[in-house]
Amino acid sequence: FYRSYLKNKKESLPFVTAKIAISKDLFTINNKSKFITNEFSRGRVHYMRSSHDCIITSATTVNKDNPSLTCRIPGLKKRSPDIIIFDKDLKIVKNSKLLFSNKRNLIIIFNNKINKKNINYLKKRKIKLLKFPLNNTGNFNLKKILSKIKMLGYSRVFLESGTNLMTNFLKDDLINDFKIFISSKKLGKNGKNS
Repeated sequence: FYRSYLKNKKESLPFVTAKIAISKDLFTINNKSKFITNEFSRGRVHYMRSSHDCIITSATTVNKDNPSLTCRIPGLKKRSPDIIIFDKDLKIVKNSKLLFSNKRNLIIIFNNKINKKNINYLKKRKIKLLKFPLNNTGNFNLKKILSKIKMLGYSRVFLESGTNLMTNFLKDDLINDFKIFISSKKLGKNGKNS
């Protein structure tokens, strides 16, 4: 609590916690199952969600995993954080679970492409769309986007994404707390890294 409090007092960026799950033999994707870790680990992640203001993820993760990104612990369901999705081309799948199941929380999509059909659909679903510029490499400037997120009132951010976005956060030195869940099992031929 005090680490994030002091950071928010000193800087214009929110405190970022990232989490990743890996197998004992260091794979991030289980080809046989949706999960790598056990039920206890997943419960811990749900609890961690409840102590953050928002979750950051990417459209790639949403389209691939179709997550709910809620806190499903009895008594803490109302503490599910808002969701921020990085989707520069507005390619989010229209029947994504979180677009329909997450009625209580605000969903914000940072994008850069004008796609009137998708924009109209997302606005009907009460999704907030924020057009944001891209840098020279054709990606979002993560530091600037985090500064905007802080301006929107979010001070504790939980990063739940694939390894591409996670790696970019690490390269830009924007992760303040990194939680690595390591399974006791090896995936072997069922394991894959993105």
